[in-house]
Amino acid sequence: MTVPLPTKRPGREAMSGAAPLDRVLRALNHPIRRRILRALVDGTGSATTISQKTGMDLSLVSYHLSQVLAKECDIVELVDTVPRRGAVEKFYRLKFHALSEADPGDAPGEQPSPRRMSFEECFIVAVSAMDSDVFADLEGSGWDWSLAEVDAVAWREIREAGEEFNARMQRAAEASRARAAGETRSVVVGTAAFPAVSPGAPAS
Repeated sequence: MTVPLPTKRPGREAMSGAAPLDRVLRALNHPIRRRILRALVDGTGSATTISQKTGMDLSLVSYHLSQVLAKECDIVELVDTVPRRGAVEKFYRLKFHALSEADPGDAPGEQPSPRRMSFEECFIVAVSAMDSDVFADLEGSGWDWSLAEVDAVAWREIREAGEEFNARMQRAAEASRARAAGETRSVVVGTAAFPAVSPGAPAS
């Protein structure tokens, strides 16, 4: 996915007042930053740990993490510093964790319980999956959206269907943890239902 950028690269002041999604789109407009953000969805990370996890050059990761994602886009935040052989290792996390019910990586164990993801986190993971072309790896995977006209009765039915789906998903995930055997993988599941807003007339 490529998002067109203005000719002049925006600095922190230009991006700080931008909407969260605008800042995410700016951040996603580079393959290195996409991989960094995907790593941070799983939890906190430093330039060193992300470089080791992804195999990317440390200096490139450090620049995009601290200068672009933290200072220009303002979508990651510094959460810890650890002295390392005369230097300081800085650990960051996504700032959108506050929009979720749990911080990334908070659940203990190798198989954490499902947590609610912010829209921005979900978008980051979806773009990363499209980047890697892995949708076909898991039969039935996809990102499906539709637009419908509904009345109050239909809206109630849609909400009930969504609640039922989420309950079944939760039970399936809990059963998977209880089995504690076999190979597992991270997947994003969920439902979405919200009002569609048409673009308004341009300001005069």
